[in-house]
Amino acid sequence: MEERPPRPITKDWPRPATAATTATAVSARSYSSTGSQRTIKFATGKYANVELSPQPSEDPEDPLNWPLWKKHLNLGALLSMVALVGAMKTAYISVNSVIAIEEGVSYTAAVVLTAAPLMVSSITGLASLIIARIWGKRPVYLVSMVMILIGVAWNTRVRGSLAQNTAARIFQGLGWGAFDTLVLGSIQDTYFEHERQSKIIVHYAVSVATMLGSPLLGGVASAGSQAFEVQFEIMSAFLGVSILLLVFGAPETAYDRVILDTLPPTLERSQSLWPTVIYTKEAALKYVTKMTPWSYQVNEINLPLILQAPRAMLAPTTGLLFAVTLLPYAGLWSLASSLSMLFSPLPFMLSSASLGVLMTAPFLLATPIAVALAFPLFLRRFRPTIHLMTLIVGTAVASIGTLGFGLYLAGAMEMPTTGSADPFSTPWDLGIDRVSLPVASFLLGLLAAGSLTLDATIRPTIQRSTAFTSANLAVGLRNTADMHGGLMCLRNLIAGAFIVGLPDAIIMWDGLKMTTLGMGIAQIIVTIGVCAVYWYWDENVRRLDGRVMCLIDLSILKRSASFFDTD
Repeated sequence: MEERPPRPITKDWPRPATAATTATAVSARSYSSTGSQRTIKFATGKYANVELSPQPSEDPEDPLNWPLWKKHLNLGALLSMVALVGAMKTAYISVNSVIAIEEGVSYTAAVVLTAAPLMVSSITGLASLIIARIWGKRPVYLVSMVMILIGVAWNTRVRGSLAQNTAARIFQGLGWGAFDTLVLGSIQDTYFEHERQSKIIVHYAVSVATMLGSPLLGGVASAGSQAFEVQFEIMSAFLGVSILLLVFGAPETAYDRVILDTLPPTLERSQSLWPTVIYTKEAALKYVTKMTPWSYQVNEINLPLILQAPRAMLAPTTGLLFAVTLLPYAGLWSLASSLSMLFSPLPFMLSSASLGVLMTAPFLLATPIAVALAFPLFLRRFRPTIHLMTLIVGTAVASIGTLGFGLYLAGAMEMPTTGSADPFSTPWDLGIDRVSLPVASFLLGLLAAGSLTLDATIRPTIQRSTAFTSANLAVGLRNTADMHGGLMCLRNLIAGAFIVGLPDAIIMWDGLKMTTLGMGIAQIIVTIGVCAVYWYWDENVRRLDGRVMCLIDLSILKRSASFFDTD
């Protein structure tokens, strides 16, 4: 009989088998079917059939094992600070002209009060990512909280001194960075994958809503005799509550997780929404002693560890996201910061309250879009075609808003050339009748909606990259947080530069027209280029991510001899 040829070798490496579907009756666990008897832990309650990801340890101090009330308290404390930071960032949008007039300075000097802390926060945000990786997040949060407290308290008594106002705002910016870049990592530290999505949506919604909604209330609050100082007096009251929550309700979430596969799980994770403790002096002291300012340190501090966050910031995927989202993001910040210069003088003479109302459309249009696109329905359908379509739609809406805002206002303020106007009339006489403030607000709202539509591609794009390049889930989560934080730092740095530079460019209506025309066209060109890169070289970009972040050990690809060589 003729001998049969050997079976062809498959191109794919053997993949690990899935966990067994039979769980024991003692606890929610099963064993891997690969023969290693690795324990697989499952959730409880209505998620009893969901495999826990990440797999928790058996340590009750593991943040994944905290009871739900403790996780939610930690999240609430962080979100309270996120909300205050968002309100502080846009506090001066409706009062920049008032500050410029009172202090006797140029409008550019006034908008520095918004730009400087934003640019400072980009530096402290990157520093927070590095320090938190070494010494944990809690000390960074506490130090940042102190900086914000100093800045807000100082800002309640700075009228008449632009230098003190600037210094107070810089102190606030020193604290903003940590709450811009670390909160996502804290959510990933404490919640399992099946719990995490809703918390991330809430975090994103709070951040966007407070940033865009702050001028609506801030303009009204600043209309009195104390002007903008009232805003910071109100913030001081809320900050006192947030400080208590942060000090006593936000423990350290950094944790080096070690899982012993050979031991069966014995720890039960509490699903109680309220603490079941006896409120005694001893219980209170025991709880407070655990809330130490610093309780974590990495085992070894080395250069690769320090460079993790900077490398994530410089990864090609981060660069592409930065390029495609920058102009709408920076354009929204700079145009919103210039509203007071455009509408405070004649013929509009809008008060701070009326200027705040101009942010109504950005708040009402952009916030629901940002929240809707953060839901799992969009993330599950995020394929290359959906990705490109989202970029195209977001760019179209943002460009229409940018071009429409500039061309509409400049066209309305131009003198007619047909001779129909009064020979003694000026653009100021004509503008008040020809400019509709609701239309201007709506066009700015389109810019905000387009910007946040483009931002909706950030998270799924980063997750796709980290899933491709990371060796395990822990590394993937860390890189996801680092890339998000790095992108935030880059965008805030350039947005601050736009805020300072735009007033000089649009001091004349023709300047507004040309500037917005350039920004709108440039965004279209950039989006075309980025779409081409994603369509043709998407996988190559992710490979480069791994190389830039040193996640791929290229030495294993170098062979000292042929595979077929023999001794």
